[in-house]
Amino acid sequence: MAPRSAPRSRAVAPGLLTLAGLVASLVYLGSLGPAYSVKGVWQGQPSTLKDTVKGDFGSVMEGLEPKVTFPPIAYHREGVALSVEDGRLNADYTAKLDGDTMLQLRVNDEQEWRASLRGEDASLRVRGQGANLDSLSWEAAQ
Repeated sequence: MAPRSAPRSRAVAPGLLTLAGLVASLVYLGSLGPAYSVKGVWQGQPSTLKDTVKGDFGSVMEGLEPKVTFPPIAYHREGVALSVEDGRLNADYTAKLDGDTMLQLRVNDEQEWRASLRGEDASLRVRGQGANLDSLSWEAAQ
């Protein structure tokens, strides 16, 4: 009986080595840390996939872009106000020149500006773009 057990142990040894290798690899892969799965939705047209095959990834990236809206942010102090509306930075200045005359100025981050001078019986509104006088427009009323 002794001669039969030796060949059996030789046949079992590769199986045990394979099993030990699988256990070692599972332990190693299990120690890498948790994995997270993120669920999402792509809402696009089937024709977008045809463009992707041709190498145009722009439409796919637009479909994956997040839509984020932030609440309006504003800061007011002594006639000066800074605010962010629709992604644009605005600076406002308001001053009372005399008893019935108000000056208002508004400038945004694209150098678009509006100014108004309002009194009890007359008003003047001026608007423009940067220092360019060609884009200047005004309106007066009495």
